Amino acid sequence: MELNNVNTTNQGPVFFHISYDYCIKGTLMADEGNLEEALENFNKAIETDPNNHIAFYNRATIRIDLGDIEGARNDFRIFDLIRSKSLRK
Repeated sequence: MELNNVNTTNQGPVFFHISYDYCIKGTLMADEGNLEEALENFNKAIETDPNNHIAFYNRATIRIDLGDIEGARNDFRIFDLIRSKSLRK
């Protein structure tokens, strides 16, 4: 399965794992100082699974480093909303 052709309207284990893989790649890129590539991977993680709260949190931290404070605030809000919903289940 090519990652670029993932149907993001579906939810389930496969999409979670692909999203998780993008998060790992994003974290590795951030650790190496490649913030733009990290951001791209966190964007792909969110596109693949819009309920991946960790991807929103990680993207927010990268946005802070890149100076996008408003984008980071928005991502932190979404992170909190998704996480709050999952804790209520």
